[in-house]
Amino acid sequence: MADSEQVPASAPKKRTDPTSQLARGEIVHAEVKPLDLSGIPTVIFGICAWAVAFVVVLIFRSDLKKDGDEWWLWVTVAGFGLGWIGLLYCRRRWAAIQAGHRPATED
Repeated sequence: MADSEQVPASAPKKRTDPTSQLARGEIVHAEVKPLDLSGIPTVIFGICAWAVAFVVVLIFRSDLKKDGDEWWLWVTVAGFGLGWIGLLYCRRRWAAIQAGHRPATED
């Protein structure tokens, strides 16, 4: 091997992990805005998912009753109800953001 190809033993190795690359400025994060600032579509999807889960649990209610797991029915009812509370919160929050009363990046 030629002398120009040898790396001195005292030279520190360059770390290649993403954190080190970010610290050296080799990786740049792009400014990415969230897709949904309001949260309303996400909460509506959750409410629908709990409604579907309720129907599925109703279909298997007799099996769940035999196994002592009929409480699952009430879990779906609670999820559905809390989803409506979440929807109310998201709508009020989004209205306040649109009116300029609070920043979109808060909470």
